[in-house]
This record gives sequence, structure tokens and C-alpha cells, in this order.
Amino acid sequence: MIRRSAQGNGKMPETWDELILRAQQAVANEDYKAAESFLTKATELTETLAPDDKRRFIVLELMAELMQAQKRFRETENYLMRAIEMRKQRYGPTHRRYADGLARIAAFFYEHERFEEAEPICREVLAIAEKLYGEKSEEAGRNSGMLAQILHAQNKLEEAEGLYKKAISIRKELAGPMDAESVNLIQHYAHLLSETGRKDEADHLTASAQGRVSGIFKLIKPPK
Repeated sequence: MIRRSAQGNGKMPETWDELILRAQQAVANEDYKAAESFLTKATELTETLAPDDKRRFIVLELMAELMQAQKRFRETENYLMRAIEMRKQRYGPTHRRYADGLARIAAFFYEHERFEEAEPICREVLAIAEKLYGEKSEEAGRNSGMLAQILHAQNKLEEAEGLYKKAISIRKELAGPMDAESVNLIQHYAHLLSETGRKDEADHLTASAQGRVSGIFKLIKPPK
């Protein structure tokens, strides 16, 4: 536990945990100015910690979330980038917790339609997921779906289609044909089919996702 040194005002110094809790409470009350003050103090406390202490990147990611809530996007990106370097230093370049940090950055770029920047990061996350959990794991399926959407947004339709099929196939095996994530992927894939002149296939997929027809996964085979 780390504490801020006393300031001679008679008050007990605050620990890192206390500052984080107070920041979270301030955010819940939409008092972003107070939350930023608490997180800034918590960040200052981490300067005395070892370079690979996880509290160093945790507070930066909390600050990124606070900046995002205020639409201060440049600062959001800066905090996320600083945090990912610390995650990499602590865990190494193939650890799941490093991949978690990468996924945050990829999602940020995707939300802001910075698809070219999101693509290589998402590919790295997918490669880590496949190495750690296997090519047919839930993690691989989730990241295949995300990469498919990123490629789709860039009009890289052939590769996006293969990844949609792969992601949908994995979801079918793990969660059945009609869980929420499967339906979302199917809808995106149907949109791609419409864009490439296969409206009949798209209509069938859309109807299947809405539960009006069956046998959807007989039509979808993962790429070999």
C-alpha cells in the first residue's frame, strides 16, 4: 500500500486505493473535475513504484476512461498508449493481459473510424488469442469477428467474409446458433453479402438471425 506524504494539515495521507475509490465515486456523480484530481494524485503516487507495477497502467486506463467520458479523445489515446507500454513491460508481448490492453486501443480506433490503425492491432490480438487458446476458442472467435468488421469497413471484403464465417462457426459451436453475439455477426455478414450483390443470401441470413427460418449454419462453412 502506498500513501501520499502528509502535507502538515493534520489530515491522514491518502492511499492509492483510497484515491481510486474516490475517483470512481466522483465519476458516478459525474463530477469529472474531482475524479481527474484524484486520479492525478494516484498517478503521482505510482511514480515511486517499480516500472512493472500494475497500478501504474491501471490508473492510466482509468484516466483514459475519464477522458473518453468527456470527449477528450486525444488525451484518451495518449493514456491508452502509455498504459499498453507498461502492460507489455510487465507481462511480455504474448500475454493475455497485454492482449487485453491492445484490444482497448483497437476498440478506441474502431469507435473513431480509424480502421487502418485498428487493423494491425486487432491482428496482433487475434494472433495472441490463437496462440494461447487455440484457433477455435471463444477468444479467437471474438477477435476474428472484430477483425472482420474492421476489414469490412475498409472494403477488404474477401478477407472480411472469411473471418465472419470463421467467427460465426466458432460461436455456433460454443454458444448455439442464436446467442446475441452470433446474431450481431450474422447481421454484419448479411450486410457484406448485400454489398457484393448477393441479396438473396443476405435476406436468408437476416431472416435466420431473426428466427424465421432454420438451417443457417448449414450454409456457412469456415474457410479451409
